[in-house]
Amino acid sequence: MATATLTSPGSPDGERRLVAFGLSTELIHTSLRPGLSRASNRTSMALRSTPGTDIYHESMEQLHQRLSATGWRLVYVDHQPRLLHPDGLISFTIASGTNVADPDHRRKPRTRRKGKATRESLAGPRVQMAALFEVPEIEQEQELVAAAQAAPLWLLVHERTDRGLNLELSRPAEMTASGIVTDWNDRIVIGFLDLDGDLSVFDNPDDDGIDVAVEPI
Repeated sequence: MATATLTSPGSPDGERRLVAFGLSTELIHTSLRPGLSRASNRTSMALRSTPGTDIYHESMEQLHQRLSATGWRLVYVDHQPRLLHPDGLISFTIASGTNVADPDHRRKPRTRRKGKATRESLAGPRVQMAALFEVPEIEQEQELVAAAQAAPLWLLVHERTDRGLNLELSRPAEMTASGIVTDWNDRIVIGFLDLDGDLSVFDNPDDDGIDVAVEPI
């Protein structure tokens, strides 16, 4: 069992560690808010998996848009999308889980089932070119894929609540046979993303292009 380094939410040390990776609480919150807002406004007629898909796809795109300006790259490793730090310090992807940022530090996060890419990253970096695979119809530089495989894999783990998202950026250490990450080498707990007061539902009003003039009587 790994003994994880745990950084508390909102602590100066936690923010310093995020900044060292070129990240911040503000950047992560801003990137995840649109997907969370979309997920929270789904009706009961949506598929049960839809809110999770909203958060995953929208947030990966938002993070990529914001981080690409500083040299981060989106790389697929065995079909798993990862955002790769420009200097290879880390790569990370988004994952949902339970016990995320739990104040009872004895309760560690548990992800939903992960696949081959995560499991092989726990065994250490892979540097043999023969082990590299490309996603069909996605052209990638082999050197870039190798860099993503060599970089430590972290997970931006989230857990949706009625009010928002519990969050932490954590480095997985152990998986069960069924693919659930249950132990961690390092954890940076991120402040809660609260949707209270979110007005994003009004960002694109559906007014059919009608401009009604208002004049004083």
